Amino acid sequence: MGGRRGSATLLTVGLLAGVAACGGGSTAVFRPAGAIASQSAQAAPSATTAAQRYGGFSFPAGVSIDFTSPAPADPSRRAIVAGYQGYVLSMWAGVLSHGVNTGYTNQAEGNALTFVTREVTRYRSPAQTVRGTIKYSGTKVINVYLGTGASVVSCVNAAAFHAVNAQTGARLGPALPGRPVRYLEAVSEGRRSNGTWFVNRSVTYPASSTQGAACR
Repeated sequence: MGGRRGSATLLTVGLLAGVAACGGGSTAVFRPAGAIASQSAQAAPSATTAAQRYGGFSFPAGVSIDFTSPAPADPSRRAIVAGYQGYVLSMWAGVLSHGVNTGYTNQAEGNALTFVTREVTRYRSPAQTVRGTIKYSGTKVINVYLGTGASVVSCVNAAAFHAVNAQTGARLGPALPGRPVRYLEAVSEGRRSNGTWFVNRSVTYPASSTQGAACR
């Protein structure tokens, strides 16, 4: 575990530099979505409009988790992007299953796991759930560190994603009340010995900020 902590520190430094470089240009488009068949198989999925499954969990009707950018041509970078996608999908699987699906514990560590755990806990009660579409676009690998760490950024648009009453469908507020509806998410990832990737740090910047300007 000490090695992961050390790599997380290194990743954070490079990540912030990468975010600054990313904000000045146009957002690259990246679209692996489709079905992720298993939590361990982290090849970027085929391009479709929305992810419908995470492991054995099927997302319900009325929920779309959209990844709208093409997969990187480099297989090693596709695996890194798939690690980010797995992190995202595992969080929403945990939320929509009201905590029954715990795949997120294998996809996140550090402050990323703290964030996901908080969101899953928020929706623990079956009386509340989420509905709508959340989009992840401009996802790109910013840096790779010695093949065991990486930095990834993605624009998140949750304007059409809402917390709702599970019985009536009435909107209760934004799905992620602690975050703006549009923001840049910058994550650090670590690589396991089996070649799969997990997220160990997440930092967000509102689209209205200088750092998040690429997501406007």
